[in-house]
Amino acid sequence: MQLTRCPICHSRLSLESLVQDEAGRDLLALLARLEKNTGTALVTYIGLFRSPSRDLANDRALRLANEALELAEPNALTAALVHTVESMRAKQQLGHFKPLSNHNYLRRVLENGQGADIPALPAGLATPRQNARAVVSSAIMDIKDTDW
Repeated sequence: MQLTRCPICHSRLSLESLVQDEAGRDLLALLARLEKNTGTALVTYIGLFRSPSRDLANDRALRLANEALELAEPNALTAALVHTVESMRAKQQLGHFKPLSNHNYLRRVLENGQGADIPALPAGLATPRQNARAVVSSAIMDIKDTDW
């Protein structure tokens, strides 16, 4: 099932290729269950672990997502994720950023209550299409019900 073209690289996206391995399916299912702002912030946060020369493996992305979700309740976590991403992007612009290797910075943000006053995702983290998540969620649930 072709979804559309990637808004960044313009290549075709296929659900079949996205769910070829178990970790990829589980990651998509996990993200589909999350509230939109939390899911978007989590995906952006997980991207901070990717090195400039390699893509992040699905199993590692799934592990990182689960670890992050265990740190706090969704509202506090969403705000902390957004704060962490904004801080890391600022460091990146100054040339002081290297990929994250653990959740220690996010833990400190949560402990200090930073980001608690962030009401919504900044424009840079917003999803390009509001209904795309619903389409993907529905397709993932159909795939999960299929015997492989």
